[in-house]
Amino acid sequence: MCEVETGVQILQRISSRLTSNVKCLDSNLFPDGGPAKGEMVEIVGESNCGKSILVLELIAKIILPTDCGGHALGAVFVNCDNNINMIRLLNVMEKQIVNCSSPANRSVERQEIHNIREESLARLSIIKCCTLDEFEFSMLTLSDIFIKNPLNVYLLIDSIVAFYWNKCTEKNLIRMDTYVKSLHNRLKKLSQERKVIIIFTRPSYFGSGRESIQGEFAGPNEGPPVTQTSSATGGTSLMTTSTAGSSLSLPIEHRIELGEVTTQTPSDDRKFNAFVYSKGTQLIKFYIIDRYGINWLN
Repeated sequence: MCEVETGVQILQRISSRLTSNVKCLDSNLFPDGGPAKGEMVEIVGESNCGKSILVLELIAKIILPTDCGGHALGAVFVNCDNNINMIRLLNVMEKQIVNCSSPANRSVERQEIHNIREESLARLSIIKCCTLDEFEFSMLTLSDIFIKNPLNVYLLIDSIVAFYWNKCTEKNLIRMDTYVKSLHNRLKKLSQERKVIIIFTRPSYFGSGRESIQGEFAGPNEGPPVTQTSSATGGTSLMTTSTAGSSLSLPIEHRIELGEVTTQTPSDDRKFNAFVYSKGTQLIKFYIIDRYGINWLN
């Protein structure tokens, strides 16, 4: 049976997403605000640097209520790498509920934490893709999902290249940069047409982070470490990501490059850094990872 909607109902759904307030997803990563609707965020890094955990942190920020430091918005999460542990998501949500609940320093009971998590998870849709066919089908249905659910403002994908090796076969050879560019273009079209924010992860071997930032956006090993944000250049300038060492350039509004900090003295706690590149700004943040997610050190 087909669904019938009036023009007024369609307008109300579209207007709901356009007016949903998104000022700053996470001040640790976007101190000047953002990302804005229609923009994309790329999270890049080696294995075990916290890409999937950072996705959980952002999901919690999106779906938790405003009095718990969240935005009370909807999100669609496409889980391709199967690296997401739902128990860990609950732990991340608990950390944010306890640390960010208002008024500050109030005691939060276990039952209240349970109720807040249950209410918040109702705003999260999870699509688990175990095969290339499931992923392709999900990509085809995403537009309809956002049309029907105006409160869904975010799309998160972990990882965008999970099924590359299934797509690239002996009879169907595909360059890494070609594959990434194709997916990127499809996602960019979705983000702009549906006014949604798209966040995706990608392993660093699908492109060198040192070559991904052009012009004023110098990579972490191309100059002295950046310890604070630079002044914004204004407008909607984009950075470009070059993949697999090729000349391919993709417009990316925000890019987060994760890596482990190597030290001369051994330590029980692994320390990581996040180089964050946004429109006209760049900064570096340090963090550690524990059972409750990411702990920012500065």
